[in-house]
Amino acid sequence: MNEQIEHIKRSVSIDDLTLSYKVYGNGKTAVLCFHGHGRSSEDFHFLASEDRKIISVDLFLHGDSTFDSSRVYKNLVTSDDVEKLLEKLLSEEKVSKFHWVAYSQGGRFTLSVFPRFSGRVLSLNLLAPDGLNDKNFYSWSQRRWWARSLFARWVNRPGELMSITKALAKAKLIRPKIVDFLDYYTEDRERLKLAHATWRGFRKLRPDNNAIKLELDKNNIPFQLIMGQYDQIITVESAKGFLSDINRLDSLVILPYGHDLFKPEIKNELKQLLNFESNK
Repeated sequence: MNEQIEHIKRSVSIDDLTLSYKVYGNGKTAVLCFHGHGRSSEDFHFLASEDRKIISVDLFLHGDSTFDSSRVYKNLVTSDDVEKLLEKLLSEEKVSKFHWVAYSQGGRFTLSVFPRFSGRVLSLNLLAPDGLNDKNFYSWSQRRWWARSLFARWVNRPGELMSITKALAKAKLIRPKIVDFLDYYTEDRERLKLAHATWRGFRKLRPDNNAIKLELDKNNIPFQLIMGQYDQIITVESAKGFLSDINRLDSLVILPYGHDLFKPEIKNELKQLLNFESNK
């Protein structure tokens, strides 16, 4: 049935910031969705039904969501920016309370602003989310000028990046899967440029675990963190560390897959786990 539900495309803007999004259906149950890096708001079409209103947001630099190109280097996107745009979006869509679903990089956006919306969130559902560990190499390197300079260099010299990565993997300093991950990006220059822009431009979006724990507890919000057992990009280990920090280890759901949780054979399992009607 969800294949028959067409979308309406809309957007909200504040100054140079624009968030585009797709709306599937017009039911009483509202579900806000954030996709992952390099993916699309269309990822959440499979959740559409006649009794739901799926609001699926395009992250900045995806779809028609844009900002001034200088924001990759200065005047970076902040949680305040995201909050203001979401407030405007929810107002225009006449949504007071909603379920929240976020995947991968969309998880970083969600975790960064969730405490500001917690009183309106009916359930929080994170799928292999980025932002679980602010001390890992990915997050740590974002905040080092020399690392940003190196990445900018490697956008124009992807072969150099792969040579270094393979040497690190051979020395067992990084997981072999990271080589495959970077190879996917370096084989396409535009794909690598997008990875650089999001890695650099979103570095101020940093979750506050203490605030997340406080708001989950205070508002008694149903919460689940769904992970792929074989995910080497966002690992189960990092998920357990995050859940331990917020005292929610019982919220972990592990599926026998990798990082890509949107393969056709997985979607039925996700639909069963994302049971919005049971916790309105």
